[in-house]
Amino acid sequence: MRLLFLIAALTIGSAPFVAASAAPASSAKSTTTKAPFGCEARAGQICYFQIFYQGGRGRVVVLPSGMKESIPEVRIGIDSYCVGLNGRPAYDKCKRKLINASYNY
Repeated sequence: MRLLFLIAALTIGSAPFVAASAAPASSAKSTTTKAPFGCEARAGQICYFQIFYQGGRGRVVVLPSGMKESIPEVRIGIDSYCVGLNGRPAYDKCKRKLINASYNY
């Protein structure tokens, strides 16, 4: 009987710790999503979007003028980008903007 009472007390007493450890860590890691990008340049020009991911990775997305595309695997409000016309943006002159959920150009 004492053993049963001890097991019940330990189970009830450890419930807050189990619940706390099972809670998702939403602030620790953001999920990736798609973000809308578009090239607002004049006809015949090409936009080069340099995307900077948190942690140092990056990639270039190329869109011709007038084209709009949803770019996958970005984190809204965390990852950033800059854009260059008819070529990659110069790294030292790149003014980074945060990627937003509405429209990036």
